[in-house]
Amino acid sequence: MSEPPEVTIVVVASSVREELERCFASIAEHAAMSVQCILVDNASTDGSLEWIRRAHREVTVVPLPANIGVAARDHGLRRASGRYCMFLDSDAALTAGALPAMVEAMDAHPDWGLIGPRLVHDDGTPQLSARRFPPLLLPILRRPPLGRWFEDGRTVRRHLMTDDPPTRTRPVLYVLGACQLFRTSLARAAGPFDDRVFLGWDDADWCIRIHDAGGEVVYFPGATVIHSYRRLTARKPVSRAAWKQLRAHVYFQRTYLLRRRGLIALQDELDERSA
Repeated sequence: MSEPPEVTIVVVASSVREELERCFASIAEHAAMSVQCILVDNASTDGSLEWIRRAHREVTVVPLPANIGVAARDHGLRRASGRYCMFLDSDAALTAGALPAMVEAMDAHPDWGLIGPRLVHDDGTPQLSARRFPPLLLPILRRPPLGRWFEDGRTVRRHLMTDDPPTRTRPVLYVLGACQLFRTSLARAAGPFDDRVFLGWDDADWCIRIHDAGGEVVYFPGATVIHSYRRLTARKPVSRAAWKQLRAHVYFQRTYLLRRRGLIALQDELDERSA
């Protein structure tokens, strides 16, 4: 009987074949350990399924009849056999040494439940990927017309943790979902994704669930992952994507309304521990 993989990597995608080509090429080149790769396909129509089955026969493909958004990750998590699981966005790519460094860090810190690496744009410039609890008016403050005055204001900067050195490993409330490595057993205890959320604030919700399950969430800049992220909602404040993001924000705030004070207290405690 073969040994189980160290890590299961779950990628969710819908009609983004070019992104998948780069994503899975980076896994093949830089994983540097035994991995189980799972692609959960949200009803692609661009030939993604045919391509992945032809080019990467080692990948387990889970085709879904409809696009259910981030809740598709549950289909991958249920099939995960690695002791660690990684959620990797289709527009993200591993770099050399990233995955081994993350696994080594998790092995060395059994209290860590989930870690997020340093994220960079395609040109190597950093993305702020650790977060504090989102302000109630965040979507309005970060989009035109008010974004012109408030994007660099104290409220937004505090949420984005611009006051904290991006080169420092530290516990945080949550990290962006472009790349997250976590203990598979803990994730199953954290429960399934909320299928009422299609996209937006799922990363914050997931990290809070990890906290609730007893794991610490940590920003870990000792590993770097490329993320081809584009804030389309900032350039088009009135669009279907912007509307979905706003609805997701309202839903998230409503979900955690009664816990808001406690979660802010938790992040303040994490700030004090990291001072």
